[in-house]
Amino acid sequence: MSKGYGSLKTLSIASNDNNFRKIDVNEYINDLERQDDVKKFGRGKFLIFLVILAISGVIAYSRVDLLLYSKISTVFIQKPPVKATPINVSNNQVSKTIDPTIMSLTATNEYGEYQGAYPWLESGVLVEPYKLTTLTLSGNSVDNSYFVWSIDYEDEILATTTDPTYEITLYSTGNYFLTVKAYDVDTDELKETKTATLFCKYVKRELRSLTIADREKFLDAAVIMWKIDTEAGKAIYGDNYYSIQSFTEEHALASNDIRCDSFHEGSGFLTHHLAITNSFEASLRAIDPSVTLPYWDFTIEGQQIKEAGQSPSYFLEVTPFLSDEWFGSVDENDHIIDSRWKGTAMPKATETTTVSPNSYGYIRSYWNNNNDKEVTRHLFDICGYEATNKLIPSCSSHYDVLNTKTLGSFQLLSPSDGHGPLHVHLGGMGGDCTQVFADFMEKYADVLNADMTQEEVKELGLEQGWQWGYTAPRMAIFRQEIMGEYFHIYRSLWRSHMCARDNTPQLLECPEYCDVDTPMSECKCSIAKYETGETDWEDVYYCVLSTRVRNTFLKLFGEDFVVELIDTISNTSIKEGEMLEAASPADITFWVIHPTIERLLIAKRLPNVNFMGTSVFQKWGTVDGSEESWLSYSYYSQAENANKYYTDAYTCVGHEATDPVLPDKLPFVDGFYEYADTDNDGIVTNWEYFLATNPNLPDGLDYVYDHFNWDHCANKQLFFGHERVGSIEDVSVL
Repeated sequence: MSKGYGSLKTLSIASNDNNFRKIDVNEYINDLERQDDVKKFGRGKFLIFLVILAISGVIAYSRVDLLLYSKISTVFIQKPPVKATPINVSNNQVSKTIDPTIMSLTATNEYGEYQGAYPWLESGVLVEPYKLTTLTLSGNSVDNSYFVWSIDYEDEILATTTDPTYEITLYSTGNYFLTVKAYDVDTDELKETKTATLFCKYVKRELRSLTIADREKFLDAAVIMWKIDTEAGKAIYGDNYYSIQSFTEEHALASNDIRCDSFHEGSGFLTHHLAITNSFEASLRAIDPSVTLPYWDFTIEGQQIKEAGQSPSYFLEVTPFLSDEWFGSVDENDHIIDSRWKGTAMPKATETTTVSPNSYGYIRSYWNNNNDKEVTRHLFDICGYEATNKLIPSCSSHYDVLNTKTLGSFQLLSPSDGHGPLHVHLGGMGGDCTQVFADFMEKYADVLNADMTQEEVKELGLEQGWQWGYTAPRMAIFRQEIMGEYFHIYRSLWRSHMCARDNTPQLLECPEYCDVDTPMSECKCSIAKYETGETDWEDVYYCVLSTRVRNTFLKLFGEDFVVELIDTISNTSIKEGEMLEAASPADITFWVIHPTIERLLIAKRLPNVNFMGTSVFQKWGTVDGSEESWLSYSYYSQAENANKYYTDAYTCVGHEATDPVLPDKLPFVDGFYEYADTDNDGIVTNWEYFLATNPNLPDGLDYVYDHFNWDHCANKQLFFGHERVGSIEDVSVL
């Protein structure tokens, strides 16, 4: 069967001026919101994985543990038409009307009854694998009855019981078909037959809502990937096992090409990060099949910070997760000092490594010559200053993502407004730059702290669009555009063909190799071409500031100040924490923030989820039954002759609908690859992944999310554009 890709929008970024390090997300999103060209695409039929079960016992109040093995079947569920149901504002869930004259079925475990918004739940109940589940019947026929329970096919009887409850544990995801017959205890007359589908799926829960047992199982399983390498782990846990070294290498390989970032700064970010999370889940389950990856709804912290009127670093006061109990706290050396991740070693290049490491041999970004042997977090600090312009996403910022009109808008907002500032603040940047910039700002304190009048601003020709106030405006622009964006500069200087005035390539050069004992001061990256006079300060300056503020900055400070700033940047070493660069998978926090983005995407696609808190958000429009169209865009793609150095037409691979969503070597959870690869070409593309994860289909993802409530966002008067927390480049290597 051929694969439908719908309507693929492609953004051309050919330009005679390649000096656009930052994208005006607001303007670009607004343009996308005016485009809603959605075409119909086919889905076809999908196989349902059924099971073979082992039955134990026929007793009252009986419990049966079913050891189940996947079996391909061509049996399909015939579902009744979906009825229009009222929206429950507080729960965003499918409402079921209980008719006491008809037997109804509920399924409960230690978390209670699952009440989600997935439309296919109307034909059954959700049962979690590896969890003891109590099935309970209610209704008029329950009185004075005994019950015969059977499951799946061939009328295999599980039990006969006089009680309308039954305990069951399933060990494999899939769809099970339950039949319960109620007989009169006096006459043995069949009173009623109840049929239902048991949808066996994992439930992803917010970290705070996990039971202690589930928290400990998750943490115990996850940390194994930091302790056992891939080869040894496969021998123990099977082919789906991959170590964090492997995940870090693959993420860095996709991020570190000098001409292209396949995972970031483009429309492929969304599916790539959801897919690599799916792969992490496969490895997690190989270790412990009862575990699923939870999610961290960091807007809970973000909303607390916002309502307290505090800066982003207040996050450390309100979050419970940077602690011994969860993911570890850090010391003054940026090392994790407790939790299961205490002293976690940083992955180093081996003889089989295909990605280029930094000068010290660590799997870090080329421009990050961090020589620390441990995973580092330089929390809430960029060279001595807090990036207060990078707000922790709160209800408003996630509402912006949810309220988009097109998939393309969602693709571009999910990395920035969705979660980007978490990477900035949990990674951070330190090193020599902290003292160097303290000295620089002390030297120019009079200039930076000087007030300006409205007339002075007008004389400089800057009155139009002026946003810096008149009390120390130079300090304001310096803090926000230099210190607040400093983590972008070195990556931009490495890929300087995209930003330099003359498209000079690789202005930033790092030593090919340094011994691990070599001090960073003797093994630092520098702008060699500038130091030798091969290029000038203006060529470099175009990579330091974006077109949006470059001219304003130069008029405010003058050439002498800017030249000294360029000199300082050229000779200063930096040390980025893992969450701020290509090695971010080495930090466990990386893995729990991306499911939060997937939860937003699923909420957007579910017809019964319409509210964030008490604020309604719009759904994507549909034309001829389709819902969205893919945006193909990469900052690094260029038209022919658009660049003075690289004159060829170039497409950065990874952001087209037809590009592979994952490297070949990484696995998906069991059964997903076969389901998603609809054209059987051996590759799951971005678009195939997006289609296969449609939450309205019961046979795609083998997990659901716990709820779509956002109670902490109730009564917040959310509206689109209320709070923009970052730019698309905030997640260029994350």
